[in-house]
Amino acid sequence: MPGELESHVLKSHTGSVNSVSFLDHDTKFVSASDDYSLNGWDVETRKNIFKLKGHQAPVKACVSAHDGNRVISGSWDRTVRIWDSSTTNCLWTIQHEALILGLSFNEESSLIAVCCDDKTTKVWDNRSYEEVATLTGHENSVTCAAQNGTTIATGSLDKDIRICDIRTGALLLLLSGHTSAVSSLDMSTDGHKICSASWDKTVRVWDLHAGTYRTQGPRIMYEHEGCVSCCKFASDNEKIVSAGYDKTVIIWDAMATKKRHQIRAHGSWINGVAMSRDSRWLLTCSKDRTIRMWNVSDADKMPVVLHNKLSMGYKYTECTDCSRTFKVEQRDLIETGEELTQCVYCRMPARDYYLNAGESAADLKAANADMIQKSPVLQDVAQEA
Repeated sequence: MPGELESHVLKSHTGSVNSVSFLDHDTKFVSASDDYSLNGWDVETRKNIFKLKGHQAPVKACVSAHDGNRVISGSWDRTVRIWDSSTTNCLWTIQHEALILGLSFNEESSLIAVCCDDKTTKVWDNRSYEEVATLTGHENSVTCAAQNGTTIATGSLDKDIRICDIRTGALLLLLSGHTSAVSSLDMSTDGHKICSASWDKTVRVWDLHAGTYRTQGPRIMYEHEGCVSCCKFASDNEKIVSAGYDKTVIIWDAMATKKRHQIRAHGSWINGVAMSRDSRWLLTCSKDRTIRMWNVSDADKMPVVLHNKLSMGYKYTECTDCSRTFKVEQRDLIETGEELTQCVYCRMPARDYYLNAGESAADLKAANADMIQKSPVLQDVAQEA
């Protein structure tokens, strides 16, 4: 029908489907389920082509190598398993002492991050099968992680996001602001931004490169009507996809942090999303035991999306102090009442929010809280909440 996206419903699992991930150059994908198994699917035929069995409890997370057949799964049986999907053989099993809640994999560094309910994140080398580091510092279970090979961001039920050196565990940055558990994280491919999803019904974008979160807080997106369970950057970093307990998927403009498109996707809450690298196929998985494939390649041509994009106007200008080129969005002009002439680096206070020598995480958190308290943007948000 006009104005609707091409979609396909895939059924095979007998329990909640918790995670999906593309592999083998987007020709296949894998799904993880409460039925203790992982299923492999052919993208073109949408047929179930393999099944990975071995876990003894619900499989809560799966990640995979984009250019190969390796699949990594994490389960409530306290194991991480690495599979060769071409043979369905389990290559390696890592036993943990705690329940496994999330996984992150970086293909370039070949590091696996395992999020656990004992407040730690374990980092393993996928080549040598050796433990690289144990990251501590969260005050509650670690639910999610995102990494770029040198740094890692972890989210927790304690509402905080910690950014650390992935090999030493040294804390580099602490991001506070969510008012409930952080359920999902993703990092843009250039490493400049992090998106976070939370049970507080928001998706937030933290611009680490420009540093705008220091003075203005993160960009906050409010359209979801329930807990947000997952978020993901598109490979071009221009879009963010989020989904949650309101059974909907929202595609956002990552630059303008505005809603492009919203899909009523499932009959129950949505646990995970994945997007192909060419941004053609969007996968969603749900407690309703199904996976749905959405062809979103033409989503921007839909009338409602075109209408939304009209309000996303922005331009680039040169900083009068340092000559750095920076973006000015229409809402910046509205909020300030005048056109900005300085980039964020020249506008921000001198205080460096990375840890200084002798400074503790509590000191950093207090400093961040003080900055948020001084931010008119976040004060307005707090009043609305």
